[in-house]
Amino acid sequence: MGTTAWEGDSSARRDSTALHFQVLAILPEYVTAVLLGLPLTAALGDVGAHLERCATCRAEAEALHAALETLYGHEPATFPEPPPPDLSFLRAPPAPLGALARAASGVQGAVARVRDAVVIQFSEALLALMRPPALARAVGLRLRYAYTVPQTSDDDPHITVEVLAPDEHDEQGMVRICVELADADPFDQAGSTVFLETAEQRFRGETDHTGLVHFTNVPLDDVACWRVVVQPRPASA
Repeated sequence: MGTTAWEGDSSARRDSTALHFQVLAILPEYVTAVLLGLPLTAALGDVGAHLERCATCRAEAEALHAALETLYGHEPATFPEPPPPDLSFLRAPPAPLGALARAASGVQGAVARVRDAVVIQFSEALLALMRPPALARAVGLRLRYAYTVPQTSDDDPHITVEVLAPDEHDEQGMVRICVELADADPFDQAGSTVFLETAEQRFRGETDHTGLVHFTNVPLDDVACWRVVVQPRPASA
């Protein structure tokens, strides 16, 4: 049976619509290649031939060409060179050797091991070595002092003391002490007893499963007189 004129027109319209969709799908690739002067593949060459006879697709190509020309058709923007960073703070004069020697001699007696306890005696010399970089912070608090007790053997507990205080008021702060036992798992560190003695108060606490203990609202006007006593959890506990 022959094809009616209406059926033939419908088939032609479907073929034309499909061709337009195919051309529009690769039109960005075609326009980009033209803008950059790249060689056209056979498929892109067919797109160019189609644009010569199709006003609708040609209008789409021209609009896309105008949009992409702002991206590919201009020289890249230039910006002035940034000024060199100010590193003058790194050129601060070193401390005199005599001052370093006095500080070292004052720190040598800062830690004492008495039976089953580790005693840390604060002093002005120790505080001078405990001051961290100015930017060291922790959740709204500034780290004022930090100290790690030197270990005499691999079996010694790893003990650190940190003093933190807010910028707004530094009369009181928080003291964070960590006691890591060498013979225990990282999350089985609970049970060590820690004492913090200031000029007027005495704080006592036990480490949690991570080895941490915190003392809050500690007066900071007499830090140089503090004493910290750590009684590590016995190995059999």
